Amino acid sequence: MSVITFWNNENNHIGQTSSILATATLMAIEHNYRILILSTESEDTQIEKAYGVAESVATRVLGIKDSKINSGMQGIMKLAYSNRLTPEMLTDYTKIILKNRLEVLAGIRDSEVNDSENIDKSLYIDIIKNANKFYDMVFIDLGNGIRENYKKEILRMSNIVVWNMEQKFEQVEKVLEFKEKNEVTEEKRIIYLINKYEKNSKYNLKNIIRNSKMKKNIYTIPYDIMFSDMIQDGTLDGWLLNPRIRKAKPLEEHGLFINETTRLCNGIEKKLQELHMLG
Repeated sequence: MSVITFWNNENNHIGQTSSILATATLMAIEHNYRILILSTESEDTQIEKAYGVAESVATRVLGIKDSKINSGMQGIMKLAYSNRLTPEMLTDYTKIILKNRLEVLAGIRDSEVNDSENIDKSLYIDIIKNANKFYDMVFIDLGNGIRENYKKEILRMSNIVVWNMEQKFEQVEKVLEFKEKNEVTEEKRIIYLINKYEKNSKYNLKNIIRNSKMKKNIYTIPYDIMFSDMIQDGTLDGWLLNPRIRKAKPLEEHGLFINETTRLCNGIEKKLQELHMLG
């Protein structure tokens, strides 16, 4: 049972959520793991939208409250607050994407919370601990929905931290400077990742490593326009289930995206094995 947290020190929207969607979905399809994607980001429906379960424009405009649309996080937090939450209860509140393989749990939405309710977001920590007892892998999209001290605790308890970066020299240097001044987690638990990677840029991976102080292995999730479209269309799981897409060779259309995402999946597995988190 392992916690894999995707995070960036800039607190920016740099493609982190898209990367966690690609990685966790492909991992669930290719391996016999039961995976939960959990977001701490408030009012961000991208994770649910990617699988076609986010609220429609009509529903939002009409103000219809549908239990299928609500994130489920509010109910889980109420159970955690009253000390009644058990690992087995989590699946009653998640969205099942691939049966026995992939479930999602979006962050709390302010629109779901009544004025009389006080949501204690430190409960995310208790929820993650319970999820880690039930799922083989818990992928956390660690965003701006919670305070810095809670973020630090989640990073500390994570088996792996996937440190997300933009494809910029200065971004890599900022990561190194930040790590020197702040205790994030042990170096052996960190995986460095560049989001929306463009291999034809002069700031390609080879040049970034050559011209920066970063000497560690860096993974990438290449930019793929169809992948982005599938997230917007709510058909990400169906797209990745297509054997023609998933088996694309590196020089074929979508091949680089699939190859590099698979490399990251394998890198996560290898690191977990090194850390003795997998059997």
